[in-house]
Amino acid sequence: MADEEELSVIELEQNLADVEKPPELPPGKYVGEVQGVEIKTSGAGNQYFAIKMVIPTDEIPADIAEHYEDGAILYWNRNIVPNGKDRRALYNLRKLIEALGLNSNATTVDPNEWMGCKARLTVTHEKYQGEMRAGIKMLEPAEAAKARSAPAATKRARGK
Repeated sequence: MADEEELSVIELEQNLADVEKPPELPPGKYVGEVQGVEIKTSGAGNQYFAIKMVIPTDEIPADIAEHYEDGAILYWNRNIVPNGKDRRALYNLRKLIEALGLNSNATTVDPNEWMGCKARLTVTHEKYQGEMRAGIKMLEPAEAAKARSAPAATKRARGK
């Protein structure tokens, strides 16, 4: 630890004891945009895509939007990176690619191309470390949400 850089002191605008938990994003369907993709490893040793999805403020109910100035950030961590011929992982990757509006008729996948892609997210509440939190239950193509958000439902198609 001697070689590691010492962490800086963080100055806060208020006392932490006075901070209350902001309201969770209500369950429902929202259009979100991919704003980050990382490959992580689970406790079981499986590699998976950790996909940062951002729901813009205009998609969030007005009564809680003030708590989400930069949009609501949720993560989709359910797609295992395919290893060999694992048909389940390959099928799940196909469904992810299609939900992002990309062409699944391909033999290569570039997760960098997912940046900026949109999908319709089904958000539910899940218990996490003893608290209820909003989480993504399912991804679908954004164009399925045209009635809810026409500008956000633009299909992006890439592929070979």
